[in-house]
Amino acid sequence: MDQECYKRQSIRQGLKQGLEQGLEQGLKQGLEQGKKQGLEQGKKQGLEQGKKQGLEQGLKQGKIEIAKKLLKLKMPIKQIAEITSLDEKEIEKIVKENS
Repeated sequence: MDQECYKRQSIRQGLKQGLEQGLEQGLKQGLEQGKKQGLEQGKKQGLEQGKKQGLEQGLKQGKIEIAKKLLKLKMPIKQIAEITSLDEKEIEKIVKENS
């Protein structure tokens, strides 16, 4: 009987150690994989957002450049606003900055 108890105890201890090691290793691998996936997703989202912002800024800058050229041609601010979709106050600001 003592040998049987010893075997059972050894098996339980072995299972407990195996479970603890498996959980520790699984957690470590899961964290590493999660970090990697998070970084990849963050980079992708950052690039997409950067492209969108860059495009928006470029379009706005293009409208401002067109407004400057139309101002040099003495076109009325109201018409420039209609053509460029810029606010009249923005165009007035451009006039002040370039005076």
